[in-house]
Amino acid sequence: MVVVPKPKQIRSEKALKSAVKYILNPDKTDEQVLTSGYHISNLNYADVEMNYTRILARKMVGRQKKQVLAHHLVQSFRPEDGLSAEEIHQIGREWIEELTGGSHEYIIATHVDKNHIHNVRPDRVLSQVV
Repeated sequence: MVVVPKPKQIRSEKALKSAVKYILNPDKTDEQVLTSGYHISNLNYADVEMNYTRILARKMVGRQKKQVLAHHLVQSFRPEDGLSAEEIHQIGREWIEELTGGSHEYIIATHVDKNHIHNVRPDRVLSQVV
C-alpha cells in the first residue's frame, strides 16, 4: 500500500463540491459500487451535508476565521498486492475510521479505473466540535 503522505486541504465550498464529484465519479467507481460514507445520508450531496455541519459547528463555538473544510486523502495499492477492490475498500474504511476516531463525517470511494486500485476520500475534520 502507498499512501499520499500529505492530505490536500479543502478550504472552499466550491473545492469541496468538486472533490466530492471527482471522488464519486461513476466512471472511476464502476457506477458508485464501492462508495460509502459515515454520517452522510446521501453521498452525492456530501458537500452540502458537510457544509451544514460546518455552519452548525460555527454557531456552537462562535465565528471562526477561515478554516479547512475537509481533507482529501488518497490510499493506493500496487497490483502485486493481490487485493480485490472490495478488500481495498474495506481497508480504506478501517483506515479512515482510525484517522477520524469515528467522530467525523466522511465519504470514501474505491477507484477501479486504473491499473492501481486506490481509495479516495474527503474527511470532514471539526477539531472544535467533539
